[in-house]
Amino acid sequence: MLGHHDMVMNEVRVSLYAYVAFQMWEAFVFLLAFAGGMIALEDAGLIVLSSYAEPVHFGFSAVLAFFWHRLLIGLDLYASQRLVRRDSEIVRVLFAVVLSAAFLALIGALMGGPINQAPFLIWFMLVAMVLIGAGRLVVRVTLRTARAFGRNLRFVVIVGTGPKAQALVRYIEDNPQMGFRVHAIFDVAQDLAKDPKTRGMQDLAQLLRREAVDEVLINLPMGSHYAEVGQVLTLCQCTGVSARLVSEILMPGSGLPKVEMVGNRACLHFCATPNWGWQGRAKRVFDLVGAGAGLLVLSPLLLAAAVMIRLDSKGPVLFTQTRVGKNRQHFRLYKFRTMVQDAEALQAALEAQNEASGPVFKIRRDPRITSLGHFLRKYSIDELPQLLNVLRGDMSLVGPRPLPLRDVERFDQDWYSRRFSVRPGLTCSWVLAGRSELEFEAWVRNDLDYIDRWSLQGDVMICLRTIPVVLRGAGAY
Repeated sequence: MLGHHDMVMNEVRVSLYAYVAFQMWEAFVFLLAFAGGMIALEDAGLIVLSSYAEPVHFGFSAVLAFFWHRLLIGLDLYASQRLVRRDSEIVRVLFAVVLSAAFLALIGALMGGPINQAPFLIWFMLVAMVLIGAGRLVVRVTLRTARAFGRNLRFVVIVGTGPKAQALVRYIEDNPQMGFRVHAIFDVAQDLAKDPKTRGMQDLAQLLRREAVDEVLINLPMGSHYAEVGQVLTLCQCTGVSARLVSEILMPGSGLPKVEMVGNRACLHFCATPNWGWQGRAKRVFDLVGAGAGLLVLSPLLLAAAVMIRLDSKGPVLFTQTRVGKNRQHFRLYKFRTMVQDAEALQAALEAQNEASGPVFKIRRDPRITSLGHFLRKYSIDELPQLLNVLRGDMSLVGPRPLPLRDVERFDQDWYSRRFSVRPGLTCSWVLAGRSELEFEAWVRNDLDYIDRWSLQGDVMICLRTIPVVLRGAGAY
């Protein structure tokens, strides 16, 4: 029977071979997807495939496959996924495929080749998504099964106090999909009777020097065991063992931390918003593509609305107003005009009739709204020019609504201001919860919940679910 050290070394070799083979498979998938696109072009009568069977074209395909491979590495798709949610991995794969297709279309447009044609791009994306998605699903199922049988595990050592160490052990045992196996527990409190694996701290250095350990999980209260945490981290660094700090200094509401270096010292940076990383960049791509496509598709409606506003009442077609955006930066927001020309000057006389809670101003039957304005507001047609704000980078398709200066100046709670940590948006989760019917505090809580739980696939779902809400005209005034 294999000992602990032999088992670890055997699994390292198996994992390394599987890791290399998997990367080679996904590079090959690119070539299959590329070939599928070329066959689609031949079927459409756009090329003669035999004319591309030359060494220079094969070399070109190999170079593109290499860049595809580097893109997947850059998106952390070959890093360990054992603690990563499946939907996050799927979104990164879709983003890689779409970005690659856009890159191929750009190359085709610049070089005059056929790879910017629709049949090629559609088949390339279809084949790549299906094969990569299927391959990664097989890998996840295989690894989950292997871990259930005690294979492909990471052997961890837990350093903690009695109750805390035992709680972490129970969590690991209740979540076998993580693939962790507790090799030993080191109890700073010297409470050695609760688990046969528990040892005293004096044995930790000897174990790390002599036995195969993948990680050390440190679960100690920083206030009372600061020195011990430092000693364990130093020992892990000296012995070349990875360490994770499960720390209680990261309390809910303190922000999400990331490690930065200040000189030669590690610094925890607590961000008020999630570190969206590559998904944040993907969100901007989504905004640009969505806003551009929206302006193109909706151009007849935009033109018709502009003509009707001009015929309905005096004044400009567009209404612009200073709004507060990300990091409290001011920007000019564009809307179709739905009120009489001097509406802002008339608002002061109507303040006593305000029906909205909190600092915002809303009147269900606002006398300043034109006859056409009621229709434009009900179906949110007046908001469509803000697609231009999205293209400019002032706004996002999804995010907290940008508020006027008048409303922001009346904030009486500090936590309201966390809305300004992200770009404001055309729509958000509050639209699905009731639009103008919501109390202001519920509105803000929806915004903050969106910020804390943000994901790219969540943005897509909010956009899709907004469409029927807007078409029904529900909750708007």
